[in-house]
Amino acid sequence: MSLIIATGSNIGDRLSHLNKAKNLLKEKFNFIYESRVYKSEAVDYTDQPDFYNQVLEFSIPDVAPEDAIKLCLDIEQSLGRTREIKQGPRNIDIDIIFWGTESINLENLIVPHPRWSERSFIVLPLQELPYCKILANHYKIPSQFNNSAQPI
Repeated sequence: MSLIIATGSNIGDRLSHLNKAKNLLKEKFNFIYESRVYKSEAVDYTDQPDFYNQVLEFSIPDVAPEDAIKLCLDIEQSLGRTREIKQGPRNIDIDIIFWGTESINLENLIVPHPRWSERSFIVLPLQELPYCKILANHYKIPSQFNNSAQPI
């Protein structure tokens, strides 16, 4: 079972932000694999710069999901994340996409991420991870999207 986390950045040095987030996540969770970095246009709130996104695979941690999301939010805050516009520009975004094949519905965490299958910038890098083969036995992995992501 794996913990799948997506990171994204669309302001400042996007690659540096993704690398810093990945390195801080590696301090908290047992790292397994990473996708390439993908570039995509923003979705939802579209009046903002393009995003760089990456999907990371870790072992399921020995902490509860609510503690894991708090660790992710703490990392965002430590890297200077601000939330001025809902879905707006951000130097770093860290989302838990999958917690194994479990369904989790908490106030601040829904897993699988509710919109993962609609987003090429999640699905395409997700397909590069070893754990995607297991996920494909439990979820339909889409191949068509309303948005486009390309590896950089």
